[in-house]
Amino acid sequence: MSNQPSRHKFGGMHGIMRHAAFALFTAILTWRLALFCHFDTDLEQEAKVTQRTLDMYAWKTSSSSRKEETSSHASTSVSARKPEAPYDGPSREWEIIPGGFPCVRGANRLMITRPAHEGFLFQRPMKVGSTTMVSVVLRLAHNRSPWLKKENITCRHRSMHGSALELEYDKRRRSKSFLFSLIRHPTKRAVSQFFHFGVASRQIEPTDEIFQAYLQGSEFQHRYLDDLSARNYTQHLDKTQLGHSFLRHELFKTKGLSKILRDGTRAEKLSVRSLKKEHDRFGLNPNMTKIVQDILEDYDFIAITERMDESLVVMQMLLNLTTQDILYTRARSGGAWSNGDPRTKRPCIYITPSFVTPGMKSYFESDEWQYKIRGDLLLYRAASASLDRTIDRLGRAEFDRNLQALKEGLLMAKDNCQGRVRTQCTEGGAWIPFDNNTCYIWGEACDYECINELDLTHLEIRRRLAASPDNLDLAKAGSLTS
Repeated sequence: MSNQPSRHKFGGMHGIMRHAAFALFTAILTWRLALFCHFDTDLEQEAKVTQRTLDMYAWKTSSSSRKEETSSHASTSVSARKPEAPYDGPSREWEIIPGGFPCVRGANRLMITRPAHEGFLFQRPMKVGSTTMVSVVLRLAHNRSPWLKKENITCRHRSMHGSALELEYDKRRRSKSFLFSLIRHPTKRAVSQFFHFGVASRQIEPTDEIFQAYLQGSEFQHRYLDDLSARNYTQHLDKTQLGHSFLRHELFKTKGLSKILRDGTRAEKLSVRSLKKEHDRFGLNPNMTKIVQDILEDYDFIAITERMDESLVVMQMLLNLTTQDILYTRARSGGAWSNGDPRTKRPCIYITPSFVTPGMKSYFESDEWQYKIRGDLLLYRAASASLDRTIDRLGRAEFDRNLQALKEGLLMAKDNCQGRVRTQCTEGGAWIPFDNNTCYIWGEACDYECINELDLTHLEIRRRLAASPDNLDLAKAGSLTS
């Protein structure tokens, strides 16, 4: 019998001890990192953390002086770091939905947060102009419901904030649902978030230093990918395996994680937190192109804020909607009052118009910011390219006719709704009780009554006649109204 000791798969007793020691070391680092990285993802809590860290002070000036402050800053475009090269990344053609708008029996309550696998599903990111889109969603859910008059039941829909993973959109039944989202340029979204939740809500001063510190938070690391992705890329790893994987990141090759957490600069520690969030969601060195391709595959449509009218017309053609179905009026924006917290002394908050200083623009052009938004920017460009491809496939001529009809309808909606829409705040910032506003719920779809009562029959007739002169007999008979 050989005197050679038996060998364990880890290399005998010494191997076992080394493995155990490494596991303990990893566990300790993971625990320390968890303490460091623990944060409430609520945007106002994020603002509190930033305010406390930088000893921020309240910006006490009045609304008028804030307007003067805003006008004194040079406004700078934030949409591009430099002229972008022609896009050659992932894209797709969005498909026409057989049967049109997917109305399945819903509920007699609005803004439900539990998962839904069927119906009209709007994945709603923060600060993309989503209130405007929610107006369209809620009117469709009501107007297309055959159960509304007798039972007050709407078509099933979702339009609350939250991640696609939490809402279980990976389990949806595609034949009975329409999953879509709305995104804007990630830098513009970040500016909007800072001025809404930081300057307006938390009353922090918009200096370049505070602005940069705010944006260094992990909240801005691949926000769209985190919100829109319905796939769990790390579900095959347990916590220990995730910890082992994270320690292999190239950031820790020259300076260990423990040393960064103990002696690192604030920027280094924030970088670790952002990387940890990215790693736990998408794994080590995630393939952004693959993630974006997966999102395009999983969705039925992604609209673009900067191309709202074009996006709505494409959605109209995919779902066989009318011009009236996609009408809207401008929702709350900078320079207006928005709902705060009715339980506090500030039920209404003034949304300070956003601006970008040369210092802010310089940060947006930095490698740090470009790395932080690289995935979101890829998705934004992919969605815009997909919109173009879909317009070409649907036919530019018909698309242009529908777009012209929408523009005329929007003018009619603006005129008819002028002075009649009551949100949760007056133009002077006074709170309007729920029973006295014109919204479906909270501050959502406050324009539904003045839009629903419009008669756009002539636009629909003209649009369909232009598409096919064979419809002339129907038009004469007065039956071409939907």
